[in-house]
Amino acid sequence: MLRLFRRSTPPDGPSFKPPIDGLLPVLKPDDLLQPPHRQALLRQISGLLALPSECAEQYVAAALRRYATFVQEVPASEVHHHSGRGGMLDHGLEVVLKALQIRRGYVLPPGAEPERLSHEADAWSYGVFSAALLHDVGKPVVDQEIVLYDRSGDRLGRWEPWHGPMTERPGAYWYSVQYRRGRVHKLHEPVSSLVAHWVLPPEGMSWIAQHQELLQTWIHAIHGRMEDAGALGQIILQADRESVARNLGGESPDRLPTPTKPFHEKLMTSLRHLLSSEDLPLNRNGAAGWRTESDLWLVSKRAADALRAQLREEGHSGIPSNNDRIFDTLQEHGVLTANGDRAIWRARVAGDGWSHELTLIRLPVARIWSDPDAMPMVFEGSVTPLGEAAAEGTTESGDGAVSRPAPEEVATPAAGPPTARSVAIQPGQSGEVVEEHSPSGPPQSADVDDLPLPPGLDGVLDEATDGPTAEPPPQSMASCDPGADAPLPEDPGDACLEWIRRGVADGSLLVNTREARIHVVAEGVLLVSPGIFRDFASATGHAWNAAQKRFQRLQLHEKSPEGTNIHRYVVRGERQTSRINGLLIRDVSVVFGPDWTPSPNDHLTPTAEA
Repeated sequence: MLRLFRRSTPPDGPSFKPPIDGLLPVLKPDDLLQPPHRQALLRQISGLLALPSECAEQYVAAALRRYATFVQEVPASEVHHHSGRGGMLDHGLEVVLKALQIRRGYVLPPGAEPERLSHEADAWSYGVFSAALLHDVGKPVVDQEIVLYDRSGDRLGRWEPWHGPMTERPGAYWYSVQYRRGRVHKLHEPVSSLVAHWVLPPEGMSWIAQHQELLQTWIHAIHGRMEDAGALGQIILQADRESVARNLGGESPDRLPTPTKPFHEKLMTSLRHLLSSEDLPLNRNGAAGWRTESDLWLVSKRAADALRAQLREEGHSGIPSNNDRIFDTLQEHGVLTANGDRAIWRARVAGDGWSHELTLIRLPVARIWSDPDAMPMVFEGSVTPLGEAAAEGTTESGDGAVSRPAPEEVATPAAGPPTARSVAIQPGQSGEVVEEHSPSGPPQSADVDDLPLPPGLDGVLDEATDGPTAEPPPQSMASCDPGADAPLPEDPGDACLEWIRRGVADGSLLVNTREARIHVVAEGVLLVSPGIFRDFASATGHAWNAAQKRFQRLQLHEKSPEGTNIHRYVVRGERQTSRINGLLIRDVSVVFGPDWTPSPNDHLTPTAEA
């Protein structure tokens, strides 16, 4: 048995009563790992690795103790999985255990001869163990603000993870945890690699480094680039999903008892997660919703599709395919504010220079955010309900009996007759970018005054890149009115391609604008990745990563000179320079058809030419 199972001082004595409510004690690793459910996880991890006792202590027990010391009892998320006290520690151990169980079904290193398989088996198992342990360790570093206190409850200052675990700070006895507002979604993934040395002992890193193929995939994995991490990435992604599913009450193949939650609670947990991660962006033109003083107004179909996709991603089964069921469930439990006897509202949302008539659902903000400090800012424009009569002809699912383009997808000018959207944009008087409309026909040309993204979005990470990118926020979804077009193909890759073609043709997918996922460049068409696939997932309910993989198998795109799927471009405007990444399709007719093609965006240049 590993020495990590010994307990030091009891954590439940009088000295562990916090001087201020809500403070958590800075504990030693043996105390953190002592609870019975963690002891059971540790025994299973040790048995699956089956290393000699001396090696197990030096490589495994040391890493587990260091991990527990680093993450203490912080939560793994704010409103999603493992959001309670100790959630990060529990989730980390669960992912390690599941990853080692899944690893038994893989031959590692892939394609190696028997002698090498035998020689490197333990090293690859340790690579799986360590990469799984590190996969979320960056969350306390960039997602949370942790403040340290002395024994009496006097504030010592913020914890600086770069200087080591909390136990390294002299006098630190208590700490508080608060999530940072405006944090960048998924920034924790590459940051995990920067603090890995506080968790993994030097001997463990040296062992991995002795095997070049393992080292390469391991580095991709701890940077969060799972698609480049091969089998190692697949193992950790699956283990992570199963841990999340079990915690949220979804189905998990381990057949262990899972907590059961009512369907409306699952919906609310997923909705809070989508809002927190900005997968449902708020308070801007083309957003998924707008917050007024007392209500949150969400585009009905887009919200329901995103909820359905999120629940499926979390491993839940039996998710209704009909939006009415989702809205009915929320309405029955007082989450939705009804419009008479209906869940759907028709309202005009207006901002500075733009206006939309949309099909919305209405939720009291107090039912979503219990902490006032966590609420988003109030929308500076207006949301004006148009009354019950305006909702006639609109189904509860949000599909209006209107001609295409559907009004919830296409913007109309604040004044003047309706016009078709053009991709051409020009700078406004105050320097902002405004749309120019043409009376009819396809988009004619594309030019951008200041394409780089607004402040606050720089550093958003692309899953298939090795550094920060400035990815645009989600744009308006293409129409999904079931009566307007033939059904999309069943294969996610084919369906995504058809969805892009339809969106470009009807103008609901922007091209060459600040928020566009599609840019015409001298080399062809650049599809911003993974943004275009996330938008497709929100519009259709498919899993974005599955759609991305299937789309790549269509082999429409060209590999980069480095042999990867991703091409990197620099975006230069008058005041900013940023970077976007995407799939490059040489044949522009694949996206735009043979009849027309927008002019190339001069603000984008390949990084090799930058």
